[in-house]
Amino acid sequence: MFPDSASPVRGIAAAFILVAVLAWLALRPAQATAPATPFSAARAGADLALLAKTPRPIASSANRQARGYLVERLRAIGLDPQVQRALVQKNYVDYNANYEATMGVVHNVLVRLPGTAPDRLQRRSLLLVAHFDSDHASLGASKAAPVAALIETLRVLRAGPPLANDVLVLFADGERVGSLGMQAFAEQHPWAREVGLALRFDGGGSGGPLLLYNTQGANSAAIDGWLGAAPDVAGSSLMHEIHQLAPGALRIGALGLLRVPVLQFANTGRPFGRVKALDTPQRFESATLQQMGDAMLRLTRAFGNTRIDPRPASGHVYFYLPLVGMVHYSGALVWPLTGLTCLLLAGVAGSAMRRSGVHYAALPQSFFLAFFILPSIAVALGVGAWQLWMQVPALHRAWNPAAPDHARHALLYLAAVCALCAGGFIGAQRVLQRFTGTAAAMLAGLACLVLVLLLTSWLAPGASYLLVWPVLTALASFAGLHARRAAAWPQAARLALLLLAVLPAVVLVLPVLRDSFMVLSPERMNIPIAMLALLLSVSTLLLSHARRLVARTLVITGLGGLALASSAGDAGNFVETPLLRANPLVYYKDMPSWDAYWLHPAGELDPWERSLFANLKEPHIFVNVFGWQSPRQWYAWAPRDGLKFPFVRILRNGKAPDRHADFTLVSQNRAPEVRVRVIGARPTRVTMNGRMLLDTEAKSLTMMLYGMEDAQLHFRIAVLSDPIFGVQIEEVVPGLPEHLLPPRPASTLIPLSGQSIASDTLWFY
Repeated sequence: MFPDSASPVRGIAAAFILVAVLAWLALRPAQATAPATPFSAARAGADLALLAKTPRPIASSANRQARGYLVERLRAIGLDPQVQRALVQKNYVDYNANYEATMGVVHNVLVRLPGTAPDRLQRRSLLLVAHFDSDHASLGASKAAPVAALIETLRVLRAGPPLANDVLVLFADGERVGSLGMQAFAEQHPWAREVGLALRFDGGGSGGPLLLYNTQGANSAAIDGWLGAAPDVAGSSLMHEIHQLAPGALRIGALGLLRVPVLQFANTGRPFGRVKALDTPQRFESATLQQMGDAMLRLTRAFGNTRIDPRPASGHVYFYLPLVGMVHYSGALVWPLTGLTCLLLAGVAGSAMRRSGVHYAALPQSFFLAFFILPSIAVALGVGAWQLWMQVPALHRAWNPAAPDHARHALLYLAAVCALCAGGFIGAQRVLQRFTGTAAAMLAGLACLVLVLLLTSWLAPGASYLLVWPVLTALASFAGLHARRAAAWPQAARLALLLLAVLPAVVLVLPVLRDSFMVLSPERMNIPIAMLALLLSVSTLLLSHARRLVARTLVITGLGGLALASSAGDAGNFVETPLLRANPLVYYKDMPSWDAYWLHPAGELDPWERSLFANLKEPHIFVNVFGWQSPRQWYAWAPRDGLKFPFVRILRNGKAPDRHADFTLVSQNRAPEVRVRVIGARPTRVTMNGRMLLDTEAKSLTMMLYGMEDAQLHFRIAVLSDPIFGVQIEEVVPGLPEHLLPPRPASTLIPLSGQSIASDTLWFY
């Protein structure tokens, strides 16, 4: 029997106080101190400033200069870098059979630090990875920071005692266009066969602590090595799943082709979102660079002096437990634990029906009623939280990642929403219990969680721990409270069992609720609220004895918290002004119209831009060049001598039944990027210089070519049926023909962030 509503209030109050203490312990950050190392953030910062002085898109002149600087710095510290030049291809297809074929020439920079172990040739090597390319309109300091940290790490390693294992370092090219450089290393470089473990370092913001952001094939040795070498670097297998749901998520990339354990470390603090102009060396925090380098150095020394286990695992579950530390176990245990939970649920339900003193003649009907109502309550809470965010713009002031006190306002908003949801859940649960009884409502809630656990174990096994341990403990406590001997237990013993049921949910769910909210933002409240529903469902054993005063207090507290969050005027009005801004201007030279144009996306113009587009009062759809489906934009005529047109020769226009186009293309502009699109037909087979790009029917096809320079490209495009179709060609060059523009006042534009495009469209009848 559970304690009835007449139980003394003191015991329940003590229980809630204890739960609050547990929550505080769970939300405390893990305490770990990093040993001092000779890594210098000042030296790394100097390299960062030089690497990120301009955007570095693949195959551009700035990319080549960054690569040259990198090679020079590595030689200066006594290393012998090599440059891997490789042609790489990858295809992408969506659910509608729209294909994108990407092909590029990449230039990776590689370094080897030989080990000293007598059997080093029989040992697997450690691979350290960062990438040095960037977007075309961003300085990409967050991507250059790991490169700078790696240079300084290599300097420290070179000056210290050698390691037992060989250490390979890959500075990859072409990451921003599909992880082409890492694919080139994994598929074509002989060193790839030596790798036993890969550590990738990346950046998703301008600051914040380094995290174990993602893993692939991580085994126990890799996890133990991380925990032993860098305990100050936090991470959990659930947050790795959460991060992949966030906009602009960082990926493992083509390192998965190595088929060895991969650990990806990244910082995500001080995000810049869509304002890529904020990604500058001046904004990047020196403390983050120092921690990144310290962790990089400790991880390299730890794995470099230990025999590496190269066997990839099916996955690993790892999470932080207050007062215990990091807990981890193999992903192979996920399904056995899930099966155990299902068996325990069935046993507990049967035992409750047989042994409880409550009349259970109507328990099955009550159970199924509650089974459908409880998920509805959880969904209603999530929809309500999302609608609250959408319909009350004043609350948006609480969410401004650029504000210095952003975390405080955001967590205030989260706490207020959680209080409202908890109050609503308790009230709805009390009403439900009047119709179904307490036991049926509890079992139905736990059964819903078991169903979610089954889906989680299948789709996101790294997140399964958040469900399996709270549900197992709650089921065990439920079974204990319904045992025959429990009726004779003192109230304190039964209350202790109730607290035991809530304990895992409190210590596991609350930190992830906070962290997932900070990653996904209020616009994705469905996932944090689902975690709150998990906590509330497990806590049903305790909340079922909460008085009405508790629910009312929570609702009032939540409303007060929302009022405070909405009054966060300073956070809402804070706007971080970038030191530089991307140049949105495009020089577009169009062969069909035999003319050139200045283009600018719709939006506000500065006075200089206003004078350039004096022919328009507002942006328009440029029908003559881009058609009716194009977006509104500013446009003005420009001189034609900024670029050369694509040099094309049509060799053959095949007729049905062998309908195809056969032509050659040479970029006289030596364009770093060439886009080729098939228009008005379904391609079935496409080759370039004899290399297969597509060998199946596609709804549409776009070919993205990088680093082809002025090579002659021979295309053969076969299409379905006998249509009239076109092939659009665009050559993209970073920067603008500045000599064609009127004098510009001194500005703070990111160098080479504008684009010049030479276009042609071939029609085959």
